[in-house]
Amino acid sequence: MSRGHIAALAAILFVLVGCAGPTSDEAAPAASSAAPLPDPKSALLASVSALDELNYEFRHGSSANGDVSGVVHGPSGTLELQHRVKKSETDIYDVRYRRIGDDEWILMDISRTADMPAGLPDSLSGKKWLPPGGISTNGFAGPLPFTKPGKGLTGVEGLVTGVVTATRKGTATFAGTLDLTGVEPGTLLLIPEEAHLAALGDRARALPFQATTDHKGRIRQFSFEVPGAGEFRPDQMTLSFEQYGTARPPSAPPAGEVGSAGDLKAAQDALRTIQQS
Repeated sequence: MSRGHIAALAAILFVLVGCAGPTSDEAAPAASSAAPLPDPKSALLASVSALDELNYEFRHGSSANGDVSGVVHGPSGTLELQHRVKKSETDIYDVRYRRIGDDEWILMDISRTADMPAGLPDSLSGKKWLPPGGISTNGFAGPLPFTKPGKGLTGVEGLVTGVVTATRKGTATFAGTLDLTGVEPGTLLLIPEEAHLAALGDRARALPFQATTDHKGRIRQFSFEVPGAGEFRPDQMTLSFEQYGTARPPSAPPAGEVGSAGDLKAAQDALRTIQQS
């Protein structure tokens, strides 16, 4: 089993044991105006303010660590996250987290993950959401924490503050360099870990980035390249945002898809066995 799989499963086990029981967003030409455009860095800083309304969908793609996607709907207190890593057709790891108010559920599918034993319980095969309530907020599935919809989830706010140089092409396309040292990573910890940045040294202070905004100046995409260093592989990271103001909040899982206390215990026992093998 890979080190990444072991670390992710360890995080899941810790949480389980802790349990008791053009559209409007598409880019479009800006309306003609006599007002000058803001300088590129100021435009990027302003582009993330709409995220504070907590009503959007996002996707984070990482060539090294898979995809994280989410629906954020602050008005109803709902949040859904999914972390999916597909290394091959026979090595897929998929974990989802859903929160509605104070209720939480996780849906784990490691039945297609490499080196997993046969006969995994339904609660580890993507068939049962684990029971809501009493779930630890210390983290699950590697970097993804249990959390409420809130500001600073994805860390793009920190990324735009880390922009060192920026040029604009047209009204909505930007490029330049990014200093990742000291950047606030956001709740979901989606930017490279500190050890990777340390291994990069001064290179972490001038990483190439590209960004686009929509017709209202809201951030639409922010991507950057991270070279490999030491034990860390090179990575291409892309954050994209859409459905501003129109995100559809997730609903509670159907009762028949929510696991029992027995399903929870079966998941705990199976994960212990996997980690001890």
